[in-house]
Amino acid sequence: MAGFFPTFFKQFWSLGSEVTESTFRLAWRNGATSFIVALVAPLIGAIADKGGARVRLLALFTVLGAAMTAAMYFVGRGEWQWAVALYALASIGFWGGNQFYDSLIVDVSEEKEFDLVSGYGYALGYLGGGILFALNVAMYQVPHWFGLADGAAAVRMSFVTVGIWWLVFTIPTMLFVKEKKSPHAALGTKAALAGWRELLATLSAIRRYRDLTLFLVAYWFYIDGVNTVIKMAIDYGCRSGSRARVC
Repeated sequence: MAGFFPTFFKQFWSLGSEVTESTFRLAWRNGATSFIVALVAPLIGAIADKGGARVRLLALFTVLGAAMTAAMYFVGRGEWQWAVALYALASIGFWGGNQFYDSLIVDVSEEKEFDLVSGYGYALGYLGGGILFALNVAMYQVPHWFGLADGAAAVRMSFVTVGIWWLVFTIPTMLFVKEKKSPHAALGTKAALAGWRELLATLSAIRRYRDLTLFLVAYWFYIDGVNTVIKMAIDYGCRSGSRARVC
């Protein structure tokens, strides 16, 4: 999604459009999706905590993200509207699921092991993603080795492999991670109401901690900048090098 999508979006799905126009479309989608996730994530997280449903919600968001990613295979040349819509939904699945994935660290390790387990999680995640990306690059460079017609077919098939890869490596979490549920766990509407009350209480209490508030605001701007670079760097690189036909 970070390596292939921006270039493919510009050259295949936005065929015939100005490079500035395709960049605007992608940037607008990224901004809108991030805003939606930022708005709903605290409430969904609170509901999940109160209802003891973090694993189930992780599965739900994973299926959403993986399915929308794989569905990009069916988007035809010039159909940038469908590409933007699917990419937005896939991003919501990914970033929405991350909050539940991250929160499960308290269920798979002791406090003294948080840093170690988190480090292994990041390292193995990037290793796994890197292995698949290397395979996808090989598919693009020599598509006939994989029975594909050309590079465009290889890129489209790469979205399918990402969706499958994503689902397969989520299965162990679904099977083996046992969530530590609160003895006062609520269900359905009660969980939603309890989560809403907890969120309001947190927002009310956080104002008393000036340093924490400043840290959260600063981190929000910082991580938004990091994610913007991750999501838009390929697009800007392709845009600046389009005259030299490097993309």
